[in-house]
Amino acid sequence: MSQVDIRINGRDYKVTCEEGQEDRLMRLAAYFDKRVTMLADDLGQIGEERLMLLAALTVCDEFFDARDAAQNFESAGEKLDPDTAGAASRAIDAAANRVSEITERLEDA
Repeated sequence: MSQVDIRINGRDYKVTCEEGQEDRLMRLAAYFDKRVTMLADDLGQIGEERLMLLAALTVCDEFFDARDAAQNFESAGEKLDPDTAGAASRAIDAAANRVSEITERLEDA
C-alpha cells in the first residue's frame, strides 16, 4: 500500500491506495477538489460536510449521465459485440468502485 497526500477544499488528507495508483488518485482528488471549489464559489462555505456531500452528488450525477449515455449508445444503431460491451461494463463498474473507495477513505480521514 502507498500513501498519498491530497488537498480538498484547502484541507490536507492522507489517503492510502494500491501501489502504482498514486497518480490516478491525485488526478481524482484534483477533479473532486475542482468540483468542491466550484460549489464553494457558488454557494459559499456552507460547512465542509455539506459541501463535500453536494460535491459527491455532483460527481455521481456526472457519472450517471456518462453511464446513461453509454447505455444509450449501446442500444442505438448496431449492437456492440460482446467483448466491447463487456469491457465497457467492466470499466463503468471499476469507476463506480473507485468512487466508492475514495468516498470511504475520505470519510475515514
